[in-house]
Amino acid sequence: MRITVMSDSHRNKRNLFDIVETHMKDTDLFIFLGDGEDDIEDVTALYPDLKIEIVAGNCDWYSAKPLYKEINFAGKKIFFTHGHPFYVKHGYEALIKEAENRRADIVLFGHTHTQYTEYRKELAIMNPGSAADGNYGMIDIVGDQIALLPCHLK
Repeated sequence: MRITVMSDSHRNKRNLFDIVETHMKDTDLFIFLGDGEDDIEDVTALYPDLKIEIVAGNCDWYSAKPLYKEINFAGKKIFFTHGHPFYVKHGYEALIKEAENRRADIVLFGHTHTQYTEYRKELAIMNPGSAADGNYGMIDIVGDQIALLPCHLK
């Protein structure tokens, strides 16, 4: 199973559409981590059948979307947020502790605009970077294995 993870499009809809259109045939789930809710809403309007999970970012003013979410997908518990509620610009420990307390297998966040992947004990951690800069992430789940893949538009 494959997940494409995007964050921080900041009105760069072209990059967001390019990411989605490149991967819509090989992705089972898209996750958008905030700061561009209007952008991702345009994607969902054009492609209403895509499975897309969305959380609000700190720049998504007046959003009705949640600040974080927890879902089960492909046998894995995924906890995701934009990151600002967990102060990720000052370190990842609060977010990682929350993910561990929730017994998550995967934690996803944005906000810093910097791609980041790490495997810590039983937890896979990813920041896809900023879609406005052409960065995004892919997660492949095969059985118990989780592969985190930082990506960039060509």
